[in-house]
Amino acid sequence: MLSAEEQLHIIASGAAQIVPESGLLEKLKRGKPLNIKLGVDPTSPDLHLGHAVPLRKMRQFQDLGHNVTLIIGNGTALIGDPSGKNTTRPQLSQEQVQANADAIIDELRAGRDCAFATLGDAMTYSTFGYVLDRIRKAIPGVEVEIVPGVTSFATLAAKAETVLVENGEQLRVIPSFRSDMAESLDFPKDSTTILLKTYRSRAALLDRLAREENVEVLYGEHLTMEGQTLLTDPDAIRERPEEYLSLIMVKKQ
Repeated sequence: MLSAEEQLHIIASGAAQIVPESGLLEKLKRGKPLNIKLGVDPTSPDLHLGHAVPLRKMRQFQDLGHNVTLIIGNGTALIGDPSGKNTTRPQLSQEQVQANADAIIDELRAGRDCAFATLGDAMTYSTFGYVLDRIRKAIPGVEVEIVPGVTSFATLAAKAETVLVENGEQLRVIPSFRSDMAESLDFPKDSTTILLKTYRSRAALLDRLAREENVEVLYGEHLTMEGQTLLTDPDAIRERPEEYLSLIMVKKQ
């Protein structure tokens, strides 16, 4: 096997920047194979010339004795461009995503492992649930390892240093809030209500909450990411632009 310095020279060839280069060198000096992953969205059934650069770099890692995994994440393809600007990334149907994923999977049937990466927890309101069902139907008895994740609402509570629920309080999760649900929505005493996907109906929700007594509102956006935002002022929440990666917690005392 090549020395760590020789491997780094090969890996750095053609790369604009390695961040941090010292960290990569330190890992190479351990003498253990690295786990290298590349994420690809199945927005098309074909790989194009633009994929050649990262794929060739992955092959370099593989030739140096490291483990390489190609990750197909169809969550982004299903979402499309959540801001409503659909000219560069159109929202795809389940059938289109399935067809595109199948085309890529055909290229992976060489015995390599396949990983599905998702935000939050894979078994809670995740695209992975649909994918897992299709895989099990197509390949009965397939071996699957599911790594527990942290849900967006658990992350929101932690980042805001706010107790989610305790001592018999109710936890309710509304996965896809719509404006027409606002008037019929109730907030029981001693409960925490999580509202997901409120970015296009936030105004209706805030109007409804303005008439509710003894409630605390917490808004979270881009949690654990660059641009993370936490707000408790309804007026400030109302002024935020539409953001898909956002949620609202309502605690009723």
